[in-house]
This record gives sequence, structure tokens and C-alpha cells, in this order.
Amino acid sequence: MNRHLVIGLQGASLSSEEIRLLHEHPPLGVILFARNCENPQQVKALLDAVRQSTGEATWAAIDEEGGRVHRMSWPPFSGRQSAGDYVANRKRDMDVAEAAVYRDNLKVGQALAELGFTHNCAPVLDVFHADGHGIIGARAYGADIDAVVRLAAACMRGLHDAGIEAVGKHFPGHGRANADSHLALPQVDAPLASILAEAETFRCLVDQGMRHVMSAHVVYTVADYQAATFSPFWLQKILRERFAFCGKIWSDDLCMQGAGGDVCKAVDAARAAGCDVLPVCEPDAVGQLYASLFEGL
Repeated sequence: MNRHLVIGLQGASLSSEEIRLLHEHPPLGVILFARNCENPQQVKALLDAVRQSTGEATWAAIDEEGGRVHRMSWPPFSGRQSAGDYVANRKRDMDVAEAAVYRDNLKVGQALAELGFTHNCAPVLDVFHADGHGIIGARAYGADIDAVVRLAAACMRGLHDAGIEAVGKHFPGHGRANADSHLALPQVDAPLASILAEAETFRCLVDQGMRHVMSAHVVYTVADYQAATFSPFWLQKILRERFAFCGKIWSDDLCMQGAGGDVCKAVDAARAAGCDVLPVCEPDAVGQLYASLFEGL
């Protein structure tokens, strides 16, 4: 199971216990947050230390969307526009907005690659809804499906051209959700046709080369009463079969309350439903999970 995990780390350098766990039971990857990022030299050293401990080309992921979602406080990561700002500022010229998104993500992707990252959890493919919870808001490339596709594809191309894998999120769409899945389990009561129409943002980017898709910890009551992360309907019938996605399915962070609050059960359920990549972002939960997986640790 550890070969499916992307784990969070405690701080700016590895603890002795983290070095031991990384060496004895290497995860698929690590994911960094603001607590892990002090300056470029330190981040590069941290990721180098991870790979020295695992002895492998371990993945390194981060959330650098721009706007309010960024982890590193220096250029080119700081001061970036939100996704929604590109639409607001370029309503009359989508070509200009598309080119600007590409340039921004190419530059960010190049900086990520220099630090040792392999994956960026972007673009957001959710469609904005004014009556949805504000956790998405300006993180979305607007309310128009075609505009979301164009701008998110530009983000993906910029990252890919820099050598960074883009991770599109949150399948099948978080924009209508009535809560923040970090804190609760959101619900969407829309008709299936409406959800699938907005999920076309994912299908279109899969067709254009998206190799990683992250699920939503959201219940879509028209389909079932499990969050999409734990739903074979969404992950297998829709994403794999209907959208012909052959890449890696990521769950959202399995420490979030939308995943149920029990990380060990969440990891098992997400894997059983079809998730290939299982982020466990809180260090305490990582320790709990490793203790459960490898008795005697």
C-alpha cells in the first residue's frame, strides 16, 4: 500500500523517524506545504534528502495554483493571479488570457522543476457557481465550461512543457458543493445530466493529454451516497470507462473531514474504489497509517 501513498512531512527538514520510514517503506511520493517551504535552497535540500532516504526517484508534489492557494512565498510563486482573475480581466479577449495562463504556468513549472518537484496539483477544473461554497470561488476559471477548458488546458500545457505533471481537480466537479470538504462532507443534489455536463472539463483535458486526475470528497446524491473518492460509479464507470481515462487517479487528501475522519479506513476505501495515488498530508496521520500498515513500527 505504501507504493500508492503521497505523504506529508513534518517540517523544513526530515526528522530521524521520517528518514527511517522513507528508507524502510518508501512511498510513491511526498507533498509539501507551507510548513515545509522556507526558501529555495532549503526546499531543494529537503527533496534531495527524501530521495537519498528512499534511494529512488520519489515523486514530489505541491499545490501551486496561484491566487490564495500557494505554498512558497517567493517569486514566481507569490503574487500570482487567481484562475478567476484571467476571465475577469480578459472577458473580451480569451486568446490573450489563454496565452497569459500558459506563460505563467510555464514559468512556475520551470521553477518547480529546478527545485525537484515532479507534480503540481493544478489546474482546477471545477466550474464556478455563485451559490456554491466559497472554497472554490476564484480558484475556478469561471462559470463557462468552454472558458474553463481553454484556460485549464493552457495551464496544463505550460506545466507539461516545463516537465511538471499537471493534476486536474476535483472530479467530477466541486463548484456546486455546499461545504468545504476540508471541514465537512459536501453534497450536491443536481441532476446527473448537469454534473456530467460540467465534468466535460475533465474529459476534454483527458483528450488533450491530462495524465493525472484528482477526485472530490463530495457526495453527488443522484448517483450514490458515497463521496466520489470512494465511488466506483464516478471513478470506474464515468472516469475510466466513459471518459477513457488511462492515467493515475488521485484521491484528494485523505486526512480531510470529507474523507470521513479515519485515515486508515479512507486509504483502504479509496484504493478499493479505484484511486491509484493516495495523499495523506498530515504528519500525525502518516505516522498512524504507517503504524497500522507495518506492525511494530
